[in-house]
Amino acid sequence: MQLVVRLIRFVVSVVLAATATLAAGPGASATEASDLAAEITTYTDTLASDYTVSVRELGDGGVTVGVGEHLRIEPASVIKLFYAWAALRRVDLGSLRLSQTMPNGLTWDRCIKLMITISDNKCSADIRSALGNRTLNTLFAASGYPDTYIKLTAAGAYKTKRTSAADTTLLLSRLEAGTLLSPASTTYFHQLLKDQVWRTRINLGVPAGVRVENKGGELWVSSGWTQSDAAIVRGPQSTYVIAVYGRNEATKAAVAHISRIVYEALQGEAVTTPASFTAYQYAAATSLSVRATPGGRVLYTVPVGTKLKAYYSDRNWVQVKQSGHSRGWVKFTQLRLRDQYRWL
Repeated sequence: MQLVVRLIRFVVSVVLAATATLAAGPGASATEASDLAAEITTYTDTLASDYTVSVRELGDGGVTVGVGEHLRIEPASVIKLFYAWAALRRVDLGSLRLSQTMPNGLTWDRCIKLMITISDNKCSADIRSALGNRTLNTLFAASGYPDTYIKLTAAGAYKTKRTSAADTTLLLSRLEAGTLLSPASTTYFHQLLKDQVWRTRINLGVPAGVRVENKGGELWVSSGWTQSDAAIVRGPQSTYVIAVYGRNEATKAAVAHISRIVYEALQGEAVTTPASFTAYQYAAATSLSVRATPGGRVLYTVPVGTKLKAYYSDRNWVQVKQSGHSRGWVKFTQLRLRDQYRWL
């Protein structure tokens, strides 16, 4: 059995190497692209898990590199980038207002913010359902994202989803270019990414102080953990977008290492002091009660400014923990980002 597994992994590595995508802008060397692809592949070949990578350096002379970037992958929560775009597109078309209330009782604005900034799964499902599975699939295909789609059952119900690293970096590069949405919606989308609090993958592969607007995710599937992240990275020499999809017991550390390889190659400098973020993302915006369940009995109260670690959310309720206390629930509106999580 182990021999079969090793053989499968060897075949996969050969396929990924054969499907590497390389391109160089007018001012870039094709060697730069091939060297970066080789470095990524050399590293991922040492790992027990599998990774696909897409990198697009923006501006004249930008390098484009893809390693298995068109493989259709389970993206975990990174798919929420596509749902947010689809919703904001409807806002731009005038068929939706962010102030409108959804069937779940929350506004579109609140649900989109929850879906991206703290990766709320219920709001993601609510938004996807409201936009329509088949409508989304038609939109993705018509907009140039051939690898992105929602898998449906024979009855037309949601089953799962797929996208590729290439489709994801195309979406982010269009966002950065200002061609994805209206100026107002573009600003709104960037702010969502700036306020996103799960920063333990691509962010940790760049130096402290380098701004990264990202959306990550993880999911347990039959083959083990997936680890995914996609980001706009604003380096000192250039801005680039990157997507990394890991599967078969992928790790956050491996995604961070791939991020570091890309940063050092494109920016021409070593990452000597990697970025780091405190585990306590939020502070109490007011004096508040931490509850045993959403809306349930009070466990303890905390004064304004108390630092709180977020774990996950249930629509407008977030499970948090004060240092030295047990976990409990507070409303999302009772929290504010701590200064360490604010991008200037």
